[in-house]
Amino acid sequence: MSPNTRLLLYAVGAVVALIVLIARFKLHPFVVLIAVSLGMGIAAGMPFGSVVKAFQDGVGGVLGFIAIVVGLGTMLGKLMAESGGATRIATTLITLFGERRVHWAIMFVAFIVGIPVFFQVGFVLLIPLVFTIARRTGMSLVKIGIPLVAGLSVVHGMVPPHPAAMLAVGAFKADVGRTIVYAILVGLPTAALAGPIFGSWIAPRIALPAENPIAAQFAGGGESVPREMPGFGISLFTVLLPVILMLCASTADVALDPASTLRSGLDFVGSPIVSLLLALLFSFWSLGYRQHFTREQILKFANDCLGPTATILLVIGAGGGFNRVLLESGVGNAIADVALGSHASPLLLAWTVAALIRVATGSATVAMTTAAGIVAPIAVATPGTPPELLVLATGAGSLVLSHVNDSGFWLIKEFFNMTVPQTLKTWTVAETIIGVAGLGFTLLLSLAVSGCSPRAPRELSAEGWIDVTATLDPARTPVYEGDAPLKFDFLKDMRKGDILTLSVYSLGAHSGTHIDAPMHFVANGAAIDQVALAPLMGAARVIDIADSVQAIDSGELNRHDWRGARRVLFRTRSTLRGWMDSASFHRDFAYIAPDAAQLLADAGVVLVGVDYISAEQFGAPAPLTHQILLGRGIPIVEGLDLRPVQAGDYDMIVLPLKVRGHEGAPARAIVRKRTGN
Repeated sequence: MSPNTRLLLYAVGAVVALIVLIARFKLHPFVVLIAVSLGMGIAAGMPFGSVVKAFQDGVGGVLGFIAIVVGLGTMLGKLMAESGGATRIATTLITLFGERRVHWAIMFVAFIVGIPVFFQVGFVLLIPLVFTIARRTGMSLVKIGIPLVAGLSVVHGMVPPHPAAMLAVGAFKADVGRTIVYAILVGLPTAALAGPIFGSWIAPRIALPAENPIAAQFAGGGESVPREMPGFGISLFTVLLPVILMLCASTADVALDPASTLRSGLDFVGSPIVSLLLALLFSFWSLGYRQHFTREQILKFANDCLGPTATILLVIGAGGGFNRVLLESGVGNAIADVALGSHASPLLLAWTVAALIRVATGSATVAMTTAAGIVAPIAVATPGTPPELLVLATGAGSLVLSHVNDSGFWLIKEFFNMTVPQTLKTWTVAETIIGVAGLGFTLLLSLAVSGCSPRAPRELSAEGWIDVTATLDPARTPVYEGDAPLKFDFLKDMRKGDILTLSVYSLGAHSGTHIDAPMHFVANGAAIDQVALAPLMGAARVIDIADSVQAIDSGELNRHDWRGARRVLFRTRSTLRGWMDSASFHRDFAYIAPDAAQLLADAGVVLVGVDYISAEQFGAPAPLTHQILLGRGIPIVEGLDLRPVQAGDYDMIVLPLKVRGHEGAPARAIVRKRTGN
């Protein structure tokens, strides 16, 4: 059995164990997620310490964002409920759309609100309306709630400026405006199928408990509710204030120069956490002071609503820990390798790769960004597929079959007070409808788009490519202290009268431009012949590091625009001084510090490159930088000759010699400047 097959079987077994232990044996999800995550990591061969750290990092990574969003959003929702603001919006919607069509109204509101905001932000902003409408109309919470999450989920996966969608736009070189138009054309009917239509069918088949602790926090209607409710305008503006701020930030990112102070300010106030905080502070005046609440009452509302969120956050955090263990055990890479063996069309391949990674890891963002990186080079060599539709197909695949390894699964389960089987029947099915319908509508749109604007076949040529490989020359190529020297000779030489010329080479695996595989510093790590093509081909960002900088630590790294790049190449003093073309070995080369390596790994970077023969500090007490990057399966390209290029974004191809069972190999690397659309 191959390692990839074994990993996939372990992942399937872990998911089945989660469902059985929670649904059949009624164990608490928080406890089960911890136990199964640790078991999965150990079974996959991860070191014991790495399993625990991966789980902790996953919990921290998820809660670092979601805990703040849920906390601020819950307080805002509580104040909306107690002031009567949620009731005012709900009654207005019911009046405008009619009670029978209010679930359609919720879907459209979620679709619009969700365009500039994260799924979790839109959910906590709008869930008070769902609870209030359900209470006032007597309609099933499922019938109203499923359209809400369907609308939010569709725009989260398919519509820029969401981060994953924007990364896919960059990977496929798609036009942003055209992608948004196509996403709306595909997204609206997809959301309708998965939301109001499916929600109306499944609602009578799901019996929810009469008591819902979270809904009770948003019910309002107590003695503290003023006799006169706030106006519809001020209530709507309060709940949409985060959306407005985020939309301003997205507009600034497109319209303003990156160095603009105004853009920096708008990006700050438009970040999810800051925009929610500003909206909450504004609500203290608009829905608190104006409605004659005292400071003590507002403080009580904030305290009362946070208690029921504790269990939700613990379960969501544990789901994030399970997600991280799956990623670091190599399940995502195993799926990518399996998918690349198929010969499907780019649209189907993009959807399939994203869907498989989504099912395995639980993260729509990871699925979309990873799939885009894998499929983009294949799409370039397969003319005729509009890149905007590749973005949509990848987004649709990244949403399919959300289950117990997805933090969103637990968010929906806990807020709606459903059991695991009920969540699988509602949320999981709705997400699967989105994935399948999204692909179907994308394929239909491809027929119209391809028929109206056929694209000329793209001829592969050497035009624009720049060779950034250091020339191997025993007289000029530096060799790391203690490494094998370069020796080149001729066994036969026509210049000496032989009938042919025949060479013999002797050199180390880490000579000149070369790639370090995980096996270099990771026990049982992948050998160089097992490194997948996906990280070795795709978009790369060259970052200029000043000659005075030797340690590229987290502080230095964050002084540069590196976030969002999938492959990062550092152009340092070694390039400026021409050290890759000098036989002398220089100990004071610039290196990547462990804290910067950790930042890169946590951000999802798939390849790191440096312009000298090691990324590690010379004489470092432990090879932490290599262990961090290679431990995440991130190959390191060392010894690049970046003199022919400047800082900026490039396409990159770097291919090592395919040597079975060894830790590294010399490579040929080429880059080509990326052009805007």
